[in-house]
Amino acid sequence: MAKVTPQPVPVDIDFTDAQLTGQGGLAFLAQLARETGLLEQIAQRIRLKQRRRGASDAEMLWSLVASLASGNGALSDLDALRQDPATAQLLGLGTVPSGRRLGEYLTRMGETQLQSLQSIARHLARQVAPTILAHQVETLGYVPVFVDGTAIEVDGRLFEGAGKGYDGSLQYWLHGVFVGGLWASGRLHPGGVDVAAGWREQLAHDVAPLLSDRHPVWLHADNAYYRGDLIRFCRERGWDYSISVTNDGYRRPILDSLEGLPESAWTDIGGGETATLAYHRPAGWPAEQAYVVVRRWKEGRQKALFPVDTIILVSRDDLPLAELVARHRGKQGQENAFKGPLIDMDLHHPPCRRFQANQAFYLCGQLAQMLLRGMQYRVLPHDARRHGLRPLIRYGIRAVARLVHTGRRWRLDFSKNAFRLDWLLHASLQLE
Repeated sequence: MAKVTPQPVPVDIDFTDAQLTGQGGLAFLAQLARETGLLEQIAQRIRLKQRRRGASDAEMLWSLVASLASGNGALSDLDALRQDPATAQLLGLGTVPSGRRLGEYLTRMGETQLQSLQSIARHLARQVAPTILAHQVETLGYVPVFVDGTAIEVDGRLFEGAGKGYDGSLQYWLHGVFVGGLWASGRLHPGGVDVAAGWREQLAHDVAPLLSDRHPVWLHADNAYYRGDLIRFCRERGWDYSISVTNDGYRRPILDSLEGLPESAWTDIGGGETATLAYHRPAGWPAEQAYVVVRRWKEGRQKALFPVDTIILVSRDDLPLAELVARHRGKQGQENAFKGPLIDMDLHHPPCRRFQANQAFYLCGQLAQMLLRGMQYRVLPHDARRHGLRPLIRYGIRAVARLVHTGRRWRLDFSKNAFRLDWLLHASLQLE
């Protein structure tokens, strides 16, 4: 086969006054922010600035939310937005703050403003969630709720509130709840807190109001939430649940109950695994609990000398074992949903030294994620719902376009060579 060497064509370089933007999809996001009342909520609830000069409170926070939705997680990315009049026009921004000004603004955030941002997040979740919940019930038969926390590594000498986590690293602790992939609740805690800190308040105040009797719920969690009070919370609301049991102390009585169990008691669930049900009542818990024990005799391709057992606490024992295991293992997809904002929206790095400023930053990140999910379910075609955040940002938000003013109207021209032209066409029809 002949070798083909790429031959870039020689080009002449020139510059244009055309209003070009590399983030044309923000037009759809801005429309959704207006329709859901997000922009009005920010303008009404956040009153931090005392002078009228420069960007307003709403312009400060909306600039940050839109920037994060574009995958730009650094405050300095606002400096690029300041030099991008076409994108600022799409967002309705008369004044775009510099990254330094925005950092100073976030540093002034106090408890009152943080509570207002949480109220705004609850409002947006109520607007965006219904379509997502209906899709989950239609496709899965239930609404998956995933609760978990993750470390946000920081340098303790520079960041207020940093502390040593369970792994010994200096960190903040970000605790979140995802409902069908929607970041419905988020709290940034100082380092060193209980890894499940705040679960009750978040589930009760942020998540439960989104759900009704029409929404069968399946809560997924890991061993950190193996707690009797969480089980009571779920049972009081009629929620199903499955929780990984990985602590040796919790596992021991369950494994002991399997001693002498005949081979006929194990059910083949495929993939070289068998499963059975066990029952146990932990001390102080409301009732005896059901556990699925999954056993395999292979580690990769090698046969293991001893069985490898996975234990899952489940709320129901009336479903086939394979179905119970499959539902719980759907938790991995929710874990990826938690990683999505951190990786795809570049939220791994808190930008401010002051702790409350970083709390406000992550609340804005939550708002951005909910807008992206809202755009995915309400603006883009149905087949876009299977994607994570990365394609939404890469091909939905970061679409090259030209902004043209004709008469009294603005027109946005997208390239016909756009990779997801079908998304952009469908979204454009929703605006008409």
